[in-house]
Amino acid sequence: MQVIVSHIPQKLPESSPNIIPVQIYGLDGRKQRNIATIGNSLINSIKRLGVSISPVEFDLMTLALAVTAADTFVKRSRSDDGWTREIKLQVSLCEPSVCLGQKERLEEALHFLSGDLWNLEILSGGYKPPDPYPINSRHKTIDLEGRDCVCLFSGGLDSAIGAIDLIADGKSPLLISHSYKGDKSYQDYIAGKLEGEFSRFSVNANPISIGGQTELTMRTRSLNFLAFAALGASALATVNQLENIELFVPENGLISLNAPLTSRRIGSLSTRTTHPHFLRSMQEIFDAVGIKVLIHNPYQFKTKGEMLLECKNQITLERVVSHTVSCSKWKRKRQQCGKCVPCIIRRAAIFALGITESTPYEHQNLLATVSDRGNRDDLFAIMIAINKLSSSNIGAWISDSGPLTVDPVIKDLYKQVFQRGMQEVDRFLQQEGLL
Repeated sequence: MQVIVSHIPQKLPESSPNIIPVQIYGLDGRKQRNIATIGNSLINSIKRLGVSISPVEFDLMTLALAVTAADTFVKRSRSDDGWTREIKLQVSLCEPSVCLGQKERLEEALHFLSGDLWNLEILSGGYKPPDPYPINSRHKTIDLEGRDCVCLFSGGLDSAIGAIDLIADGKSPLLISHSYKGDKSYQDYIAGKLEGEFSRFSVNANPISIGGQTELTMRTRSLNFLAFAALGASALATVNQLENIELFVPENGLISLNAPLTSRRIGSLSTRTTHPHFLRSMQEIFDAVGIKVLIHNPYQFKTKGEMLLECKNQITLERVVSHTVSCSKWKRKRQQCGKCVPCIIRRAAIFALGITESTPYEHQNLLATVSDRGNRDDLFAIMIAINKLSSSNIGAWISDSGPLTVDPVIKDLYKQVFQRGMQEVDRFLQQEGLL
Protein backbone atom coordinates (compact mmCIF):
# COMPACT_ATOMS: atom_id res chain seq x y z
CA MET A 1 0.00 0.00 0.00
CA GLN A 2 1.35 3.43 -0.94
CA VAL A 3 0.50 6.48 1.16
CA ILE A 4 1.35 9.84 -0.42
CA VAL A 5 1.36 12.90 1.84
CA SER A 6 1.55 16.53 0.67
CA HIS A 7 0.23 19.90 1.81
CA ILE A 8 -0.68 20.74 -1.81
CA PRO A 9 -3.82 18.78 -2.76
CA GLN A 10 -3.27 19.39 -6.49
CA LYS A 11 -0.06 17.35 -6.28
CA LEU A 12 -1.81 14.32 -4.83
CA PRO A 13 -2.95 11.44 -7.05
CA GLU A 14 -6.44 10.06 -7.13
CA SER A 15 -7.34 7.47 -4.54
CA SER A 16 -7.14 3.84 -5.68
CA PRO A 17 -7.19 0.40 -4.03
CA ASN A 18 -3.41 0.62 -3.48
CA ILE A 19 -2.87 4.38 -3.13
CA ILE A 20 -4.05 6.62 -0.31
CA PRO A 21 -3.57 10.37 -0.94
CA VAL A 22 -3.34 12.50 2.22
CA GLN A 23 -3.39 16.28 2.50
CA ILE A 24 -1.39 17.49 5.49
CA TYR A 25 -1.92 20.90 7.14
CA GLY A 26 -5.08 21.64 5.18
CA LEU A 27 -5.90 24.92 6.89
CA ASP A 28 -9.58 24.95 5.97
CA GLY A 29 -10.07 21.50 7.50
CA ARG A 30 -12.19 20.30 4.57
CA LYS A 31 -11.55 17.28 2.40
CA GLN A 32 -10.89 18.22 -1.21
CA ARG A 33 -11.71 15.68 -3.88
CA ASN A 34 -11.35 12.09 -2.68
CA ILE A 35 -8.39 12.48 -0.31
CA ALA A 36 -7.74 11.93 3.37
CA THR A 37 -6.49 14.70 5.67
CA ILE A 38 -4.34 15.05 8.77
CA GLY A 39 -3.04 17.93 10.87
CA ASN A 40 -5.73 20.42 9.86
CA SER A 41 -5.48 22.50 13.04
CA LEU A 42 -1.81 22.00 13.87
CA ILE A 43 -0.38 25.10 12.22
CA ASN A 44 -2.52 27.33 14.42
CA SER A 45 -1.37 25.38 17.51
CA ILE A 46 2.29 25.75 16.55
CA LYS A 47 1.93 29.49 15.95
CA ARG A 48 0.68 29.78 19.54
CA LEU A 49 4.12 28.76 20.81
CA GLY A 50 5.08 32.35 20.01
CA VAL A 51 8.56 31.59 18.61
CA SER A 52 10.01 30.34 15.36
CA ILE A 53 10.52 26.59 15.08
CA SER A 54 13.60 25.18 13.36
CA PRO A 55 13.07 23.14 10.17
CA VAL A 56 14.54 20.02 11.80
CA GLU A 57 11.91 19.76 14.55
CA PHE A 58 9.14 20.82 12.16
CA ASP A 59 10.13 18.19 9.57
CA LEU A 60 10.22 15.51 12.28
CA MET A 61 6.63 16.41 13.16
CA THR A 62 5.60 16.35 9.49
CA LEU A 63 7.15 12.90 9.14
CA ALA A 64 5.48 11.69 12.35
CA LEU A 65 2.10 12.90 11.11
CA ALA A 66 2.64 11.14 7.79
CA VAL A 67 3.43 7.93 9.68
CA THR A 68 0.27 8.41 11.76
CA ALA A 69 -1.73 8.84 8.55
CA ALA A 70 -0.37 5.58 7.16
CA ASP A 71 -0.84 3.75 10.46
CA THR A 72 -4.43 5.01 10.66
CA PHE A 73 -5.59 4.65 7.06
CA VAL A 74 -3.95 1.34 6.04
CA LYS A 75 -6.05 -1.49 7.45
CA ARG A 76 -4.19 -4.50 8.85
CA SER A 77 -6.98 -6.76 7.66
CA ARG A 78 -5.76 -6.22 4.09
CA SER A 79 -2.36 -7.78 4.79
CA ASP A 80 -1.55 -11.40 3.97
CA ASP A 81 -1.30 -12.46 7.61
CA GLY A 82 -3.97 -10.09 8.89
CA TRP A 83 -1.38 -8.00 10.72
CA THR A 84 1.91 -7.11 9.00
CA ARG A 85 1.51 -4.34 6.44
CA GLU A 86 3.93 -3.31 3.70
CA ILE A 87 3.74 0.47 3.61
CA LYS A 88 5.49 2.75 1.15
CA LEU A 89 5.20 6.23 2.59
CA GLN A 90 6.01 9.26 0.44
CA VAL A 91 6.23 12.59 2.27
CA SER A 92 7.61 16.02 1.33
CA LEU A 93 9.76 17.89 3.88
CA CYS A 94 11.14 21.42 3.81
CA GLU A 95 14.75 20.28 4.45
CA PRO A 96 14.70 16.60 3.45
CA SER A 97 18.47 15.99 3.58
CA VAL A 98 18.44 15.78 7.40
CA CYS A 99 15.85 13.00 7.63
CA LEU A 100 17.21 11.29 4.51
CA GLY A 101 20.41 10.70 6.43
CA GLN A 102 18.39 8.81 9.05
CA LYS A 103 16.13 6.91 6.63
CA GLU A 104 17.29 3.42 7.60
CA ARG A 105 17.23 4.19 11.33
CA LEU A 106 13.72 5.60 11.03
CA GLU A 107 12.49 2.58 9.08
CA GLU A 108 13.98 0.22 11.65
CA ALA A 109 12.43 2.17 14.54
CA LEU A 110 9.04 2.11 12.81
CA HIS A 111 9.31 -1.62 12.12
CA PHE A 112 10.07 -2.25 15.79
CA LEU A 113 7.23 0.02 16.88
CA SER A 114 4.45 -1.24 14.62
CA GLY A 115 5.62 -4.62 13.30
CA ASP A 116 5.13 -3.41 9.72
CA LEU A 117 7.56 -3.14 6.80
CA TRP A 118 8.18 0.54 6.09
CA ASN A 119 9.74 2.14 3.02
CA LEU A 120 10.15 5.90 3.42
CA GLU A 121 10.40 8.10 0.33
CA ILE A 122 11.41 11.57 1.49
CA LEU A 123 11.04 14.41 -1.02
CA SER A 124 11.65 18.16 -1.05
CA GLY A 125 9.04 20.90 -1.28
CA GLY A 126 7.38 20.28 2.08
CA TYR A 127 5.53 22.73 4.29
CA LYS A 128 7.84 25.24 6.01
CA PRO A 129 7.65 26.18 9.69
CA PRO A 130 5.02 28.89 10.08
CA ASP A 131 5.67 32.38 11.42
CA PRO A 132 4.63 32.52 15.08
CA TYR A 133 1.89 34.67 16.49
CA PRO A 134 3.40 37.74 18.19
CA ILE A 135 3.39 37.70 21.99
CA ASN A 136 0.56 39.85 23.39
CA SER A 137 -1.31 39.74 20.09
CA ARG A 138 -5.02 38.97 19.84
CA HIS A 139 -4.00 35.30 19.57
CA LYS A 140 -3.40 33.65 22.93
CA THR A 141 0.14 32.29 23.00
CA ILE A 142 1.57 29.63 25.32
CA ASP A 143 3.54 30.96 28.27
CA LEU A 144 6.99 29.38 27.99
CA GLU A 145 8.83 31.81 30.26
CA GLY A 146 10.60 29.91 33.03
CA ARG A 147 9.68 26.45 31.76
CA ASP A 148 12.64 24.08 32.14
CA CYS A 149 11.55 20.67 30.78
CA VAL A 150 8.87 18.90 28.76
CA CYS A 151 6.70 16.00 29.90
CA LEU A 152 4.27 13.81 27.99
CA PHE A 153 0.76 14.28 29.38
CA SER A 154 -1.77 11.86 27.93
CA GLY A 155 -4.54 11.82 30.50
CA GLY A 156 -3.30 8.46 31.77
CA LEU A 157 -2.44 7.65 35.37
CA ASP A 158 1.32 7.37 34.78
CA SER A 159 1.55 10.72 32.99
CA ALA A 160 -0.50 12.39 35.74
CA ILE A 161 1.96 11.09 38.34
CA GLY A 162 4.84 12.26 36.16
CA ALA A 163 3.48 15.82 36.10
CA ILE A 164 2.67 15.79 39.83
CA ASP A 165 6.17 14.60 40.74
CA LEU A 166 7.97 17.08 38.47
CA ILE A 167 6.07 20.01 39.96
CA ALA A 168 6.67 18.69 43.50
CA ASP A 169 10.40 18.57 42.67
CA GLY A 170 10.33 22.26 41.78
CA LYS A 171 10.35 21.73 38.02
CA SER A 172 8.28 23.89 35.69
CA PRO A 173 7.26 21.60 32.82
CA LEU A 174 5.65 22.16 29.46
CA LEU A 175 3.07 19.38 29.32
CA ILE A 176 2.70 17.82 25.86
CA SER A 177 -0.71 16.38 25.00
CA HIS A 178 -1.92 14.57 21.92
CA SER A 179 -5.62 15.28 22.25
CA TYR A 180 -7.70 12.95 20.16
CA LYS A 181 -11.45 13.31 20.53
CA GLY A 182 -12.40 12.36 24.07
CA ASP A 183 -8.86 12.68 25.50
CA LYS A 184 -8.92 16.44 26.03
CA SER A 185 -11.56 16.51 28.77
CA TYR A 186 -9.53 14.08 30.88
CA GLN A 187 -6.33 16.04 30.31
CA ASP A 188 -8.03 19.33 31.14
CA TYR A 189 -9.49 17.96 34.37
CA ILE A 190 -6.15 16.61 35.60
CA ALA A 191 -4.29 19.78 34.62
CA GLY A 192 -6.87 21.81 36.51
CA LYS A 193 -5.99 19.97 39.73
CA LEU A 194 -2.21 20.39 39.42
CA GLU A 195 -0.52 22.84 41.75
CA GLY A 196 2.53 24.85 40.71
CA GLU A 197 4.01 26.40 37.58
CA PHE A 198 3.50 24.65 34.25
CA SER A 199 2.21 25.28 30.72
CA ARG A 200 0.51 23.06 28.15
CA PHE A 201 1.03 22.39 24.46
CA SER A 202 -1.98 20.42 23.29
CA VAL A 203 -2.42 19.31 19.68
CA ASN A 204 -4.68 17.01 17.69
CA ALA A 205 -3.44 15.19 14.58
CA ASN A 206 -7.10 14.64 13.61
CA PRO A 207 -6.67 12.04 10.85
CA ILE A 208 -9.78 11.89 8.63
CA SER A 209 -10.00 8.94 6.26
CA ILE A 210 -11.60 8.78 2.84
CA GLY A 211 -14.24 6.20 3.72
CA GLY A 212 -14.59 6.88 7.43
CA GLN A 213 -13.04 3.59 8.58
CA THR A 214 -9.66 3.56 10.31
CA GLU A 215 -7.21 1.07 11.82
CA LEU A 216 -7.60 1.00 15.63
CA THR A 217 -4.29 -0.58 16.70
CA MET A 218 -2.29 2.69 16.34
CA ARG A 219 1.10 1.20 17.23
CA THR A 220 3.06 4.33 16.16
CA ARG A 221 1.27 6.85 18.38
CA SER A 222 4.32 7.46 20.58
CA LEU A 223 6.30 8.78 17.57
CA ASN A 224 3.79 11.64 17.35
CA PHE A 225 4.13 12.29 21.06
CA LEU A 226 7.93 12.50 20.83
CA ALA A 227 7.78 14.72 17.73
CA PHE A 228 5.37 17.15 19.41
CA ALA A 229 7.60 17.13 22.49
CA ALA A 230 10.70 17.93 20.40
CA LEU A 231 8.80 20.82 18.83
CA GLY A 232 7.76 22.16 22.23
CA ALA A 233 11.27 21.68 23.58
CA SER A 234 12.70 23.70 20.69
CA ALA A 235 10.40 26.61 21.51
CA LEU A 236 11.08 26.31 25.24
CA ALA A 237 14.85 26.30 24.67
CA THR A 238 14.65 29.42 22.50
CA VAL A 239 12.60 31.41 25.02
CA ASN A 240 14.70 30.42 28.05
CA GLN A 241 18.09 30.21 26.28
CA LEU A 242 18.63 26.58 27.28
CA GLU A 243 20.98 24.16 25.52
CA ASN A 244 19.52 20.74 26.30
CA ILE A 245 15.95 20.01 27.33
CA GLU A 246 14.88 16.97 29.34
CA LEU A 247 11.92 15.11 27.87
CA PHE A 248 10.15 13.01 30.50
CA VAL A 249 8.21 9.95 29.34
CA PRO A 250 6.34 8.73 32.46
CA GLU A 251 5.61 5.02 32.11
CA ASN A 252 5.82 2.22 34.66
CA GLY A 253 8.44 -0.44 33.99
CA LEU A 254 6.04 -3.36 33.54
CA ILE A 255 4.07 -1.65 30.75
CA SER A 256 7.23 -0.16 29.22
CA LEU A 257 8.83 -3.59 28.83
CA ASN A 258 5.46 -5.14 27.90
CA ALA A 259 6.94 -8.62 27.77
CA PRO A 260 4.60 -11.06 25.96
CA LEU A 261 2.37 -12.77 28.49
CA THR A 262 2.05 -15.89 26.33
CA SER A 263 3.76 -17.23 23.21
CA ARG A 264 0.82 -15.97 21.11
CA ARG A 265 1.62 -12.39 22.08
CA ILE A 266 5.24 -12.27 20.93
CA GLY A 267 5.93 -9.52 18.41
CA SER A 268 3.88 -6.48 17.58
CA LEU A 269 0.76 -7.91 19.22
CA SER A 270 2.37 -6.43 22.34
CA THR A 271 2.71 -2.65 22.09
CA ARG A 272 6.18 -1.10 22.25
CA THR A 273 5.28 2.57 22.54
CA THR A 274 7.73 3.31 25.39
CA HIS A 275 9.98 0.26 25.20
CA PRO A 276 13.58 1.11 26.20
CA HIS A 277 14.87 0.01 22.78
CA PHE A 278 12.49 2.36 20.93
CA LEU A 279 13.28 5.30 23.21
CA ARG A 280 16.99 4.59 22.78
CA SER A 281 16.55 4.47 18.99
CA MET A 282 14.75 7.82 19.01
CA GLN A 283 17.46 9.34 21.20
CA GLU A 284 20.06 8.23 18.65
CA ILE A 285 18.03 9.82 15.85
CA PHE A 286 17.58 13.05 17.86
CA ASP A 287 21.33 13.18 18.52
CA ALA A 288 22.18 12.54 14.87
CA VAL A 289 19.95 15.35 13.52
CA GLY A 290 20.86 17.84 16.24
CA ILE A 291 17.65 17.88 18.30
CA LYS A 292 18.83 18.88 21.79
CA VAL A 293 16.42 16.73 23.74
CA LEU A 294 17.31 14.11 26.36
CA ILE A 295 14.65 11.39 26.59
CA HIS A 296 14.17 10.01 30.09
CA ASN A 297 11.66 7.63 31.67
CA PRO A 298 12.05 8.25 35.42
CA TYR A 299 9.83 5.24 36.25
CA GLN A 300 11.56 2.64 34.11
CA PHE A 301 12.37 0.58 37.19
CA LYS A 302 9.18 1.16 39.15
CA THR A 303 5.89 -0.74 39.02
CA LYS A 304 2.65 1.19 38.63
CA GLY A 305 1.80 0.50 42.26
CA GLU A 306 5.19 1.86 43.34
CA MET A 307 4.57 4.99 41.27
CA LEU A 308 1.28 5.51 43.12
CA LEU A 309 2.71 4.76 46.57
CA GLU A 310 5.71 7.05 46.03
CA CYS A 311 3.85 9.90 44.31
CA LYS A 312 5.06 13.15 45.89
CA ASN A 313 1.64 14.75 46.29
CA GLN A 314 -0.85 12.18 47.49
CA ILE A 315 -3.64 14.74 47.94
CA THR A 316 -3.54 15.75 44.27
CA LEU A 317 -3.18 12.11 43.24
CA GLU A 318 -6.36 11.09 45.08
CA ARG A 319 -8.22 13.98 43.41
CA VAL A 320 -7.31 12.87 39.89
CA VAL A 321 -6.87 9.09 40.00
CA SER A 322 -10.47 8.26 39.04
CA HIS A 323 -10.33 10.79 36.19
CA THR A 324 -7.35 9.18 34.45
CA VAL A 325 -7.58 6.70 31.58
CA SER A 326 -5.45 3.55 31.34
CA CYS A 327 -7.63 1.35 29.12
CA SER A 328 -6.36 0.20 25.72
CA LYS A 329 -9.92 -0.09 24.39
CA TRP A 330 -11.72 2.87 25.91
CA LYS A 331 -12.05 4.87 22.68
CA ARG A 332 -14.47 2.29 21.30
CA LYS A 333 -17.12 2.90 23.98
CA ARG A 334 -15.71 5.89 25.90
CA GLN A 335 -15.56 3.65 28.95
CA GLN A 336 -12.63 1.80 30.50
CA CYS A 337 -13.19 -1.91 30.04
CA GLY A 338 -11.57 -3.09 33.28
CA LYS A 339 -10.39 -6.39 31.76
CA CYS A 340 -7.63 -5.50 29.25
CA VAL A 341 -4.00 -5.82 30.34
CA PRO A 342 -3.50 -2.08 31.06
CA CYS A 343 -6.76 -1.94 33.02
CA ILE A 344 -5.81 -4.96 35.15
CA ILE A 345 -2.36 -3.50 35.87
CA ARG A 346 -4.03 -0.20 36.80
CA ARG A 347 -6.53 -1.88 39.12
CA ALA A 348 -3.73 -3.87 40.76
CA ALA A 349 -1.74 -0.68 41.36
CA ILE A 350 -4.69 1.13 42.93
CA PHE A 351 -5.35 -1.92 45.09
CA ALA A 352 -1.71 -1.76 46.23
CA LEU A 353 -2.19 1.91 47.17
CA GLY A 354 -5.19 0.96 49.26
CA ILE A 355 -7.66 3.57 47.98
CA THR A 356 -11.08 3.19 46.40
CA GLU A 357 -11.53 4.68 42.95
CA SER A 358 -14.83 5.61 41.35
CA THR A 359 -13.90 4.55 37.82
CA PRO A 360 -16.95 2.84 36.22
CA TYR A 361 -15.36 -0.19 34.54
CA GLU A 362 -17.45 -2.04 31.98
CA HIS A 363 -16.23 -5.35 33.41
CA GLN A 364 -16.08 -4.58 37.12
CA ASN A 365 -16.35 -8.21 38.25
CA LEU A 366 -13.34 -10.12 36.91
CA LEU A 367 -14.56 -13.37 38.44
CA ALA A 368 -17.54 -13.16 36.09
CA THR A 369 -15.24 -12.28 33.19
CA VAL A 370 -13.49 -15.66 33.54
CA SER A 371 -16.65 -17.32 32.22
CA ASP A 372 -17.09 -14.79 29.40
CA ARG A 373 -15.49 -16.39 26.32
CA GLY A 374 -15.60 -13.19 24.31
CA ASN A 375 -13.87 -11.02 26.92
CA ARG A 376 -11.49 -13.18 28.94
CA ASP A 377 -8.42 -13.46 26.67
CA ASP A 378 -6.33 -10.77 28.41
CA LEU A 379 -7.30 -11.99 31.86
CA PHE A 380 -6.40 -15.59 30.96
CA ALA A 381 -3.07 -14.44 29.49
CA ILE A 382 -2.15 -12.64 32.72
CA MET A 383 -3.17 -15.62 34.84
CA ILE A 384 -1.07 -17.97 32.69
CA ALA A 385 1.90 -15.60 32.94
CA ILE A 386 1.64 -15.38 36.72
CA ASN A 387 1.54 -19.17 37.02
CA LYS A 388 4.76 -19.57 35.03
CA LEU A 389 6.57 -16.69 36.76
CA SER A 390 8.46 -18.82 39.29
CA SER A 391 9.68 -21.38 36.76
CA SER A 392 10.68 -19.12 33.85
CA ASN A 393 13.93 -17.54 32.72
CA ILE A 394 12.93 -13.92 33.34
CA GLY A 395 15.84 -12.47 31.37
CA ALA A 396 14.89 -14.39 28.24
CA TRP A 397 11.21 -13.65 28.78
CA ILE A 398 11.54 -9.87 28.92
CA SER A 399 13.94 -9.90 25.96
CA ASP A 400 11.17 -11.36 23.78
CA SER A 401 9.60 -7.90 23.55
CA GLY A 402 12.78 -6.28 22.20
CA PRO A 403 16.53 -5.83 22.70
CA LEU A 404 17.68 -4.68 26.13
CA THR A 405 21.03 -3.57 27.48
CA VAL A 406 23.92 -6.00 27.88
CA ASP A 407 24.86 -4.27 31.16
CA PRO A 408 24.17 -7.00 33.75
CA VAL A 409 23.28 -4.50 36.50
CA ILE A 410 20.69 -2.67 34.38
CA LYS A 411 19.32 -5.90 32.94
CA ASP A 412 18.83 -7.21 36.48
CA LEU A 413 16.82 -4.06 37.28
CA TYR A 414 14.58 -4.80 34.29
CA LYS A 415 14.06 -8.35 35.55
CA GLN A 416 13.25 -7.16 39.06
CA VAL A 417 10.65 -4.58 37.99
CA PHE A 418 8.97 -7.15 35.75
CA GLN A 419 8.76 -9.65 38.62
CA ARG A 420 7.50 -7.08 41.12
CA GLY A 421 4.94 -5.80 38.62
CA MET A 422 3.57 -9.28 37.97
CA GLN A 423 3.49 -10.02 41.71
CA GLU A 424 1.50 -6.81 42.18
CA VAL A 425 -1.09 -8.10 39.71
CA ASP A 426 -1.01 -11.52 41.38
CA ARG A 427 -1.98 -10.02 44.75
CA PHE A 428 -4.88 -8.13 43.15
CA LEU A 429 -6.21 -11.18 41.31
CA GLN A 430 -6.00 -13.23 44.51
CA GLN A 431 -8.11 -10.59 46.23
CA GLU A 432 -10.60 -10.89 43.34
CA GLY A 433 -10.78 -14.64 43.98
CA LEU A 434 -9.04 -15.65 40.74
CA LEU A 435 -5.76 -17.22 41.86
